[in-house]
Amino acid sequence: MKYFTLTLLLFSSLYLSAQTHKIGEPLLPLNPGRSVIFGKDIVIHDQPDRDQRNIAVCSAFNGWLYAIYSYDEEFFQDLSILRSVDNGITWEVLLEGGTGVSGAIVTRVDIIACGNNSADLKLFLGFSYYFPDIEVRDSHIWRANADPFIIEEDITDEPSQYVKDFCLASDYMYPSANSSPYSVGLLYSKAGEIGKDTLIFRSSSDGGITFDNRRVISISPNILHKVALSYGRSASFNSGRYFAAWEEQDNEYSEVGHIYTAHSEPNINSPFTTPVCLDMLDPGSANKARNPVISCQSSEADNDSSNISELVVFEKYMPGSNSYDLAGFYNWQATNSNYFRNFSVSYSSNYNLQPDLTFNPYNSTFMLTYFDSTDRMLPFLTHNVNMANPDSWELITSHYNDSTNIAQPNPKVRLNTLKQEGMNVWSADQPNGNGIAMFDAQYSTWTGVSDNNQAGSAKLLKAFPNPCRTAVTICFELQKAEKVSISLYNMIGQPEGVITDQNFSTGKHYVNYKVSNLPPGSYYYSFKAGVWNSNGKITVIK
Repeated sequence: MKYFTLTLLLFSSLYLSAQTHKIGEPLLPLNPGRSVIFGKDIVIHDQPDRDQRNIAVCSAFNGWLYAIYSYDEEFFQDLSILRSVDNGITWEVLLEGGTGVSGAIVTRVDIIACGNNSADLKLFLGFSYYFPDIEVRDSHIWRANADPFIIEEDITDEPSQYVKDFCLASDYMYPSANSSPYSVGLLYSKAGEIGKDTLIFRSSSDGGITFDNRRVISISPNILHKVALSYGRSASFNSGRYFAAWEEQDNEYSEVGHIYTAHSEPNINSPFTTPVCLDMLDPGSANKARNPVISCQSSEADNDSSNISELVVFEKYMPGSNSYDLAGFYNWQATNSNYFRNFSVSYSSNYNLQPDLTFNPYNSTFMLTYFDSTDRMLPFLTHNVNMANPDSWELITSHYNDSTNIAQPNPKVRLNTLKQEGMNVWSADQPNGNGIAMFDAQYSTWTGVSDNNQAGSAKLLKAFPNPCRTAVTICFELQKAEKVSISLYNMIGQPEGVITDQNFSTGKHYVNYKVSNLPPGSYYYSFKAGVWNSNGKITVIK
């Protein structure tokens, strides 16, 4: 009997201690209700022959999730845009292809969903790319109808382009007093004449229809590369502001430099405040910084200072170990004070990279993730909006990634508005070296095996010849008899014709379609067989 009692006491001790540790938490972290969180890693799009990188995710008002990633396709780097209506368990392809850019390397993608009803649901998305041979950078940013997915307009709208990096944000959850129905903010760095890089902010107060506000935040003799943008709002400052952070480097070949921040004041369309150089506030970070991310409180409540909390996190170079760690700064009174305090981010002494931040208004916490490059883990941490004990972040899990086969994951954390908790995407590495887009979430308890992201009963093989001049042939294969619909669209989503819409038997099929009457350019075709969807791209030449 005493052995049974001793065993029971040991078991109880282990059980209780596993729930109170912040660093050495159980292998499967638990919600307070004892349900497992961060379930099995979910493959967003099972395409082993693709190198899937630069992944981003967002949530619509109804909990629908949208993801975007870049991949190599012959001479192009293209995009895949997907949607999940079951909180990330299964994903359907909305668009593949679409960049129309050859010989470039995609360096960034971003996507946000805006609107509070199905009729007005819009996506804003885009990509930045780099031509290594001629050392030129550029970007494209689009507005798209979400359901059905149709690209409506290129909103970049900069003379001679050369938009090097960009970031999107919106106030649709807590609209500014100056927006109707909501506003969209767009921040980007732009190459100009030699020695005159420019940081530009543009905003739309009418839901992204017209971007009629343009502000030059900085004209720098140095190099402006990566940028970050967040919307901030509180009860006492319900007019809202957009907060920016960016890196500034001495030349194109510098790996580190300075991190600045500024915000629009006193509302979303106002001029920006004088920039504050954050890294110079910490001798250990001075001129050794890069890759900033920013997040601001955005809710109906005030923080304890009756103001808005702003957080900026970036990578700082450590010469002694020739490695990087993370540095963070916060401001309790971000609307009217330049008093930034630094804080520690990571809970270990490992080398940490690639931070990402977002705010959860439902529990007033900041959510943070990053890449622990020493142990190849992706931690998930939270901190209360008031930043009391700023160095003490609560570790929700030390690694939501199941596999440590990651080299450049670039993890992202965003809010699922339906679940009111965080979700993450990242790029894992397959045995063949290609990246694969992954998903997991704080709310997830999924542990099954899904084949909904696989080819299933149909497979879209190829289109040939491509480029084509007079006709194109679409080849596909069916595992069972299905009705197949293939439609052709131009690159802004306008229909150009129906390639086929009929029943096909099991096996491989070839469908021919004349394109001689189409203007030269790029087009994409949607393929649907039963419940399976995919897309492809063709180029018409003359």
